[in-house]
Amino acid sequence: MPRILAMFDADRTSESYGYGDRYYWAWGLIDFGNATFQGAAHGFAQLWKSGFWPYSTTEKNFFEKIDSLFMGAKRLTREDGSLEEALPREGSYCVTALVAFDLICSIDLLDDVIDKERILKWTSVVSPMIEFLLVSDETHAVISNHLATAAAALAKWSKRTQDRRSETKARELLDRILDNQSEEGYFKEYDGADPGYQSLCTYYMADLHKTRPDWNLLPALRKSIRFLWHFAHPDGSFGGYYGSRSTRFYFPAGILALASEISEARALSNFLADSIALSKVACLSSMDDPNIAPMFNCYAWAAVLAEESRKDKSTTQQDNFIPCKSEKPFKKNFPDAGILVDRGADYYSVLNYKKGGVVQHYLGDKLRCINAGVVIKSSCEQFGSSQHYDANVKIVIEDSIITIKSQVAQMPKRLPTPFQFIVLRMLCFTFFRYSFFRELIKRTLVRFLITKPKLWPIWNIRKVELGRDLKISDDCLLVPGYKKISNLKVFVPIHMASQGYWQIQDEEPYE
Repeated sequence: MPRILAMFDADRTSESYGYGDRYYWAWGLIDFGNATFQGAAHGFAQLWKSGFWPYSTTEKNFFEKIDSLFMGAKRLTREDGSLEEALPREGSYCVTALVAFDLICSIDLLDDVIDKERILKWTSVVSPMIEFLLVSDETHAVISNHLATAAAALAKWSKRTQDRRSETKARELLDRILDNQSEEGYFKEYDGADPGYQSLCTYYMADLHKTRPDWNLLPALRKSIRFLWHFAHPDGSFGGYYGSRSTRFYFPAGILALASEISEARALSNFLADSIALSKVACLSSMDDPNIAPMFNCYAWAAVLAEESRKDKSTTQQDNFIPCKSEKPFKKNFPDAGILVDRGADYYSVLNYKKGGVVQHYLGDKLRCINAGVVIKSSCEQFGSSQHYDANVKIVIEDSIITIKSQVAQMPKRLPTPFQFIVLRMLCFTFFRYSFFRELIKRTLVRFLITKPKLWPIWNIRKVELGRDLKISDDCLLVPGYKKISNLKVFVPIHMASQGYWQIQDEEPYE
């Protein structure tokens, strides 16, 4: 709380009063304000309404604090109703949806304790954002958590204002999410399944389910949780390098909100509650500034839900054991995701063969091995890896031996240069004013940085022998001008800002 409260400009004489991006208003190191921080009003409102606010703040001062965040959001809103996170005039569909959702939640939570004039004032701040969501779209990739954020925001707005256009658009976005949901249960994140981001997607989908129970989302959510709970590990961690976005954070509220309706959600939530307390999963304490607000809001709702659950004497405490604690050995293959889970008597292994054979192996309740693939270095000092996602990877599964033949792709992970920033700023104030060009450039960047890396004329044949003493061997078919880098077992091959958050297992030795 001190960290988050300190983000906001509390100086009433400042033109940035209420802004949360200190890099912009305090340090002056960037030329635009990241609007994501304004959404923290939601978490504040959750804590205040539930009686969890930890300070002796007066009601008057608290409402003024929330008001300043709304007014900051208003000043950060562009003329088309959009907000930004990464670039001026970015027109971010995701961030606009995120802040709109959080501000609507704040209004709903405080509706019965604030005056009608302030409600109208705050509602007018959100209205342009909703208009942007109605006339715009996110087309550069299928990113389910972004679509779920927008659908949840629009559904809440429709319920509050009776706006039928918002209801229609929310339903369209939801249908897109469900159309891209795998039969195996996961919600698509770029090329495939990513447990970390699926927990975030579940946060918004669970809220949407609460807002519109008549949309019958429970079957899709139940299928999602039954996929997701396989990726909690015996050491208390969650997700990892085998995910499409290599994330290992956990957003708890959506899963906890479904605990009374889905037994697997209750079991997963209970298991990971201890992980959060012991920093065994990347959580709120590990977040960097751009991701702190949505996770803070999620934790605030989770705290309220947990307290409600403790007070509800009718809630059963009997849970299924989650898969990693199953007493019966099993193998579970998810061929669409390309992920195989192997539970033995005292081990747990997760392998993604569509990412070249990324493996995380646990012995007892300890991480024993992570191997993310092979790394190749070219004569031009560029790096490539076998870890890129390939839907058509060549794979042979023979009992406990998996053989994967994957092509090496270049890893596009260069730091930006001053010249590139100059070009980006020129685009921001010219072509980025037009949504067509914005989306075209975003699609190009996504293909280059994530979905369509440059393939090299090198193949790696990885053989994984499952079992307690898991074994990995690689036969890399090199050509002149390339060499294999030895003993580099943990890495991420794509540009992904939300990977690499610290958890306590990072300080423990493993192979």
